[in-house]
Amino acid sequence: MGRRPAGALPEMRRHEPTNTARIKIGGKVHSLGRWGSDEAQHNFDTFIAAYVTSGRKNVDAAIEVLGRRRPVARATASPPAAPIAAPRVLEPAAANPITAGLTVGDLALRWLREIEMTTPNYRRSSKWHGGIAASRAVRPLGAMPVAAFGSRALVEVQQHLLDGTYSAISGSTKPLSRRYINDVVKRVRQMFRWGVLNELVPDDRMKALEVVPALAKGQTTAKETRPRKPVKPSTVKATMPFMTPEVADLIWFIRLTGCRPSEAARMKLCRIRDQNKPVWRYVPRRHKNAHRGHQRHIAIGPAAQAIILAHTAGRTDRDYVFTPQRSVPPRKPRNGVLSVQPRKPSPRARVMFPRDSILRAVTRAIERANTAREKQGEPPLPHWFPYQLRYTRLREIRKHGGVEAAQAVAGHSRATMTDHYAPANWGKATRAALRNG
Repeated sequence: MGRRPAGALPEMRRHEPTNTARIKIGGKVHSLGRWGSDEAQHNFDTFIAAYVTSGRKNVDAAIEVLGRRRPVARATASPPAAPIAAPRVLEPAAANPITAGLTVGDLALRWLREIEMTTPNYRRSSKWHGGIAASRAVRPLGAMPVAAFGSRALVEVQQHLLDGTYSAISGSTKPLSRRYINDVVKRVRQMFRWGVLNELVPDDRMKALEVVPALAKGQTTAKETRPRKPVKPSTVKATMPFMTPEVADLIWFIRLTGCRPSEAARMKLCRIRDQNKPVWRYVPRRHKNAHRGHQRHIAIGPAAQAIILAHTAGRTDRDYVFTPQRSVPPRKPRNGVLSVQPRKPSPRARVMFPRDSILRAVTRAIERANTAREKQGEPPLPHWFPYQLRYTRLREIRKHGGVEAAQAVAGHSRATMTDHYAPANWGKATRAALRNG
């Protein structure tokens, strides 16, 4: 357990060999109970309460609490039936010792700890990165009590984001866009909503934060982001010769199916259904809306099937269809003869393409292609990224098959989201205007 920053609360950490929750205080490590149990959470909350009420200086009181902790009483399997009693009026709850001295920085720390404990693979989730962004945004007001954080404080945070104070805190020099600022402010509201749910923040704070409006387009100095657009198929074909065969086939598979790059990178043969039918059905185990209980189906036609069969010959169903280990180029020619023996993959080569590696491969291919085109006196290719292929494919499908076909291919539950990727075809409107407009 490393050192804590000055003023930070002790954290509950997991000791994996014993699967227990532990906390370090006063230079000593104390066990709280089984990791994820009610007993461990109860002991941790009691310890934090004693530590905060002592002004974060008297660690003896907290250690004493840990020494006399008791497990949380658990309900029996079949409790005895109790007689029906008359309804009673609940008395107001006593003041929470944690809320009394809780600051905005402490609330952000506890919220991040909650995300870490409840979100599988949390470091790759948007919830975790949004929590980090919100915690950085409220850092200038971290010493403010949560009971004093209202609409004026949230407007101040919003102004920090506009002025670039947030960029100085995060170490970035890029100006923030209007949509990103609105998203960070929304995450701050989520943090306080979680605090109200756990009775760490007074209920009236949420009403005060909801009064602050979002930044409107054209009414602020924040920059506006450009909408994503599809990439031309001719641009993709001109870039593919400068990619490795493995990356080129992966890019073309995304082009044919309209799936997300992460879905294509995680594809295994065992996740493909209906292989005895003309159209295969790929059901990824992990996808964007898996946590909402949605199931994703990706239709694979004959051209995309040929790519899969070429990459899975002689391999097991559990192997990834596309792997960086097969992107190793052959050996350099010796005496004018190219060796047929491929190089051994580097130990650093992964078995699956990470999301960022696909983008880097496309970016490097564009740079190499533009270098070659400059020597030949041709205009350079525009920069594009793999996710634009999804826009290209969905617009083609909507143009020929309608909005329902595009919605089914994209896996959207609402047609309004499909309109974002593939808006209504302007060509049909012009033809209708020529006929009877």
